[in-house]
Amino acid sequence: MTQRVNIIKHVSQMILSLGVKSVRMDDVAGELGMSKRTLYEMFGDKEELLYESLAYLIDERCRDLSQKTKDCENMFEVLLISVHETCGNGFSSEMERRLTHNLKKFYPAVYDRIRCRHSQKGVENLKYALDKCNEDGLLDPNADIELMAQMFLLTVGNFLTDSNITLPENVSREEAFAVMAINFLRGMASVKGLQVIDQTLARQSHSKCRVQKESSEN
Repeated sequence: MTQRVNIIKHVSQMILSLGVKSVRMDDVAGELGMSKRTLYEMFGDKEELLYESLAYLIDERCRDLSQKTKDCENMFEVLLISVHETCGNGFSSEMERRLTHNLKKFYPAVYDRIRCRHSQKGVENLKYALDKCNEDGLLDPNADIELMAQMFLLTVGNFLTDSNITLPENVSREEAFAVMAINFLRGMASVKGLQVIDQTLARQSHSKCRVQKESSEN
């Protein structure tokens, strides 16, 4: 691991535990046993360090998800497991909404860069997955894949980060997100695709019930 990557990993954990506003270059240099001058020579300023550390966190989440979906038989299954993992990990947790709020308020340039990067990679990844679904006959041949991918991610992005959205009583953001995502996939699916969706959801439900049963017995 290079020194640069080690610094980025360290700062990414500081961001998660302290928040972006509390990350100080003096503290980073002190904790890593290096001079502040060297830190500035490597990254230029705090905003660049924050950007690269946040980008690392996003990429790390993607790598973890890729590992969990490596044995999937088709891309619909990958997408549905992605939805399941997102909801299970509390993607729209209060901590992440606060992080987004503070980043936008105190470091708007970093916020814009991260949002742009995340949106671009999100569209690319979702379009790739949907193209694979289309090749496997899982999508309606008339579906506009690129447009649907862009619209879905735009809607989801606003939904997960907007704290002013009011949901029905006893409905979490994760539950609402799952419904949105599954309905999005159903709306684009062919008859074969709908069967794959139903089979995957049934397996997830069975697995969830089994885990809950084992947990109650222990």
